[in-house]
Amino acid sequence: MTRSPLDHAKGDLAASVWPPTFSTATAPVAAAVFGLERSQWLSAEAIAAGQARQLAMLLDHFAQHSRLFADCGGKPLASLPILTRRDVQARYGEQHVKHLPEGYGPAYPVSTSGSTGEPVKLWRTQVNMLHWVAHTMRWHMWNEPDFTGRLAALHATVPGGIVTEPEWGAPVPLFGDTGPFLRIDLATDIGAQIDALSNFKPTSLIAYPSTLREMLLRGATFTGLERVRALGESLSDDLRAALTARWNVAVSDCYSSAEVGYIALQCPNSDLYHVMAESVIVEILTEDGIPCKDGKCGRITVTDLHNFATPMIRYQTGDYGIAGPAACPCGRGLPTIRKILGRTRNMITKPDGSRHWPLTGFARFRDLAPIIQYQMIQHSPEAIEMRIVAERSLTSPEEHALKDHLRETLGDGITVTLVYHGGRLPTGPTGKFEEFMSLIGETA
Repeated sequence: MTRSPLDHAKGDLAASVWPPTFSTATAPVAAAVFGLERSQWLSAEAIAAGQARQLAMLLDHFAQHSRLFADCGGKPLASLPILTRRDVQARYGEQHVKHLPEGYGPAYPVSTSGSTGEPVKLWRTQVNMLHWVAHTMRWHMWNEPDFTGRLAALHATVPGGIVTEPEWGAPVPLFGDTGPFLRIDLATDIGAQIDALSNFKPTSLIAYPSTLREMLLRGATFTGLERVRALGESLSDDLRAALTARWNVAVSDCYSSAEVGYIALQCPNSDLYHVMAESVIVEILTEDGIPCKDGKCGRITVTDLHNFATPMIRYQTGDYGIAGPAACPCGRGLPTIRKILGRTRNMITKPDGSRHWPLTGFARFRDLAPIIQYQMIQHSPEAIEMRIVAERSLTSPEEHALKDHLRETLGDGITVTLVYHGGRLPTGPTGKFEEFMSLIGETA
């Protein structure tokens, strides 16, 4: 019989070691975590039925308390309008519903710009926070054999810049003994990040893909590293392959947003992503609003099933994804997504007008030139500006070799102009970074 990490749960009452007992303060978290451990194995039909019941309650609530959604009660989800970031921006005050179901409050404000530069403000509930914490625990359980390893995480706003703590972050210590935890602020110099990780020797590393890519370009290696977990940005196939080949690690991915929380996690037993169906409904839609079939690419649209403060119903995240099959080989009933792609502005436009997700062949960059960071900005179908941070200026043969390589990977008809930058290329306020960005046409 397969053992669960929850078999080692210890609770937070010192005098009660078996079975684990949780205090009044932590019991809701424990109930949510144990609930997720069970619900993932329900059939797809049972999960869909549970979502439908929760959705009906959500729509009835907003039909009573939100003028904007006054006529949504009893309607099928597919009949409701799509909600964009700009809709949320324009109607922030109107959308805030102060009347909440018992136990859901108080609500708390959320503000995010994501990577689009379009700031969004909304309100979320205490139950949303509970789901965030419980899915964080699921993310750990799906990726770690136990919690005794050495965990390092690179993320925004770490007071002190680099901090080592004796235990992993909440709620993991409630469910077992943990190893030490290294937290690094993304604003820290990349060389200092690498040094801190080298000294700490993590067994697991959580980081943005752009940071992982830059570390690879700098030739960083870490003794004892076994697992890498990506979050916050799109994880490309070439980066996943490079991490596996160069660091000999298992690589997994997480898809989330500040607006709706965890959306999908990579399955621990396959390459598919599982939708966090206990919290959200995900639709992948064509430009005409039709659900995509397995293997087809479309816009990701999310409904937050537990936000009774701001209606995040059919919210278009701005990202694209590839629809998954009806079932995953792992046996979980959670819906699937094949791949999470970037935003429209992360697509390359070819001279013939075709568009697709760019493959830059970055894994060969260091073989061709001393590049330590880069960013590509497409100004027209024929012109891309490649911003480079390098150990030194490239020689003429190195520049020619790099441009020849890019011509092979990006295709003929595109001229690449190299622009040198000193220091590190800037990131957004949350540390996110786009390696490829198109300025052609509508990018919202």
